Amino acid sequence: MSHHRQGAVPRRRSPGSTRGFTLVEFMIGLTIGLLLLAGAFAMAGVQLGEHHRLMLELQVQQELRATAELMLRDLRRAAFWDRAQDGVWQDDPDVPVRNPYADVTVEDTGRRLTYSFARDGSASGGASVRETSGFRLSEGRIDQLISGRYQPLTDPDLLRVRRLEVRLASQGHPLGDACDPSCAVGGAACAPTLSARLVTLIVDAEAAHDPRVTHHLELLSPLHNHALSGACS
Repeated sequence: MSHHRQGAVPRRRSPGSTRGFTLVEFMIGLTIGLLLLAGAFAMAGVQLGEHHRLMLELQVQQELRATAELMLRDLRRAAFWDRAQDGVWQDDPDVPVRNPYADVTVEDTGRRLTYSFARDGSASGGASVRETSGFRLSEGRIDQLISGRYQPLTDPDLLRVRRLEVRLASQGHPLGDACDPSCAVGGAACAPTLSARLVTLIVDAEAAHDPRVTHHLELLSPLHNHALSGACS
């Protein structure tokens, strides 16, 4: 009797079976996933940083512009006199009374400004403490002079003022023809002049917690009250 040896029949995979991931494939996939996740977090961090910086810029701009507008609004009252009629030539007295609030003083290379205006009736001896106002740059902030004392006008926790410069320019209008008799303009004995003044306000500031966030502001405004100097001979 002959014997036929039958070899082992190989197993065939069913069509629905799948092969699992190897360790190398798993590590590669995990690495790619982590890289993508890190990139997403980096982009989110950049966007959050830009958003925070933009908000700081807006805060600095708004704070600085509000401060400058307040300064100019108060400056427009400089040299106001509620007895301006006494400052014109009359028959009696012949010499007009000088405006006691006419002076506007810029000191410390533009970092300090002082002026006055009539508040509760005109003082015969000059401006009182309550009628004197002004601004200065001190320790990275702008202070306002109120009733003889300086008070902070800007918030040092929000912005740091690096530069405050006030420029005062004037243009004189000769009034020699208004004298009786008229006198030559520029003469030593007759030099009445009406001066129109223009204030330039320059401010540079940065965010208190991020010096990269800066803002520059430059505003011009005329003073409403002119200054009269000189007199007819």
